Amino acid sequence: MGVTSDDHRVQIGDSTVVVNAKTGPVHATWVLLIDEEEVDQAKAAGDFTLTGHLPDDSSVAAKVHQSLLGPTEVTVLHQGGGVARFTGFVA
Repeated sequence: MGVTSDDHRVQIGDSTVVVNAKTGPVHATWVLLIDEEEVDQAKAAGDFTLTGHLPDDSSVAAKVHQSLLGPTEVTVLHQGGGVARFTGFVA
């Protein structure tokens, strides 16, 4: 966790799911990677969701909540159920 970048990792079955964020001049750039392959990306602020699929075709989502005050929250979901929750400070 950092001020200019965050890197959140969780293992789901045999796959590694990573949500990476880097502060940008206007909005942060968010990337969802599954087994080191980029599957979704957004330059965004506020509330949004990155989505992808594991090799077994099950769904993965990363729900991001950014506010001007307080930490950024990232919740990783697998098949709609929460797997992990992280906090960071990327703006």
